[in-house]
Amino acid sequence: MMNSCISNQDCICRRYQNRTKGCINEFSIEDSGKKIQLTKRAEDDVLAIILDGCLMTDNNTKCDALFLFQNLNKKISFLIELKGFGDIEKAFMQLEYTKNHRLEYKQIIDCFKSLDNKKVKEHFIIVTNGILDKIQKEKYEEQYRIRVKAVLNNDATKKIPNLRDYI
Repeated sequence: MMNSCISNQDCICRRYQNRTKGCINEFSIEDSGKKIQLTKRAEDDVLAIILDGCLMTDNNTKCDALFLFQNLNKKISFLIELKGFGDIEKAFMQLEYTKNHRLEYKQIIDCFKSLDNKKVKEHFIIVTNGILDKIQKEKYEEQYRIRVKAVLNNDATKKIPNLRDYI
């Protein structure tokens, strides 16, 4: 079971009685007014995990959250950074650092893979109210050597972005 890969079970978002700041419910998270969700279908397993301030409590660089998704055909991790308008470049740095330098993230991905030895496809997502053009996105991807699946715009007037669109 996927949740066996998470050392601190309180960091997993739940339907009710979440103890962790950032969880809206079992499939949605928020930080600083930015939100994202992953709607679950009957055949899916989904976990939303708060990294920053829960699973990772030190002062080193880290991302906000991680979603794990699995169905019969796919295993996907979504590393999430929720960012304000002026911090988009920092989001790329946080994604890269978490992926390449955070042992906690590597352990989760290794454990997730070992559950059935199927490959885990890693996606990296930024949610912001800022705007990033294609040229700037490519520049940051080259600079930080990380391919960001999507830079999603989210503010109070818009629908919450859904990671299902990227499965």
